[in-house]
Amino acid sequence: MNRIKQLAEILLVVGLACMALMVFGNVVLRYVFSSGITFSEEVSRFLFVWITFLGAVLVFAQGGHIAMGTVVSRLSPLARRWCVAVSGVLMLGCCVLMVWGGWHQTVINLNNFAPVSGVPRGAIYAAAVFAGIGIGVITVRNLVLLMRGASVEQFAQNAETE
Repeated sequence: MNRIKQLAEILLVVGLACMALMVFGNVVLRYVFSSGITFSEEVSRFLFVWITFLGAVLVFAQGGHIAMGTVVSRLSPLARRWCVAVSGVLMLGCCVLMVWGGWHQTVINLNNFAPVSGVPRGAIYAAAVFAGIGIGVITVRNLVLLMRGASVEQFAQNAETE
């Protein structure tokens, strides 16, 4: 699991660095030479979408998304477990919708190519499929841990150490 997180972090850093260089280079070219590279505009938009979805999966794996921790912490241990279980099932439903919708959009747009880079626009929508599967797998893992007797507090510890 650590290697997957390290790979995701490396991909995020490389993607963000490439995007920043392309955008900065384009700004310099536009203001200094009154020209620009249209390829960099298009590719940086695609990278932004993938960085956003990859970052969402990574943050979810680390337990960093917004939660109602104040409310949940005031519940009894049994009520906390139920709250986490219901939340996990609802999240799985959202992941199914993300994968389903993202897959349909990916298939629809595979033959629709970006005008400058020639990248299939379906590659953009594939980011939603990736994120839905990634978050879904992590949610299933958390639900299995919960059913095996892990406490809600152990989830936070597992997310930080893995």
